[in-house]
Amino acid sequence: MTRWISLAVAALLTMSLVSPVWARTVRIETTVPLADHSEEALTLAITQAVEAGARGAAAMGMQWIRVDGARVVSDSLVVRMTASDDGPEEDTHDVDPRGRTTI
Repeated sequence: MTRWISLAVAALLTMSLVSPVWARTVRIETTVPLADHSEEALTLAITQAVEAGARGAAAMGMQWIRVDGARVVSDSLVVRMTASDDGPEEDTHDVDPRGRTTI
């Protein structure tokens, strides 16, 4: 009987000492005002939005960032990004020609 109790205690201690590793993934959306809709203004706004998102991701301890898309909403540019503290995941989805992910 004591052998089973010792085995159970050893198993519980082993399970409590081993911590699971989970990657954290966050979605970041950054909005930057546009001076106008010229190509130079859009390029500057995209640069500013990606830099702001990258700073936010770095502040959260994220090591990897991917830009998922950008859109112009009235006089603002909205950039969506995904950041993770792990590398990129294996992409199991297909992407159609318009850039949309299908499952």
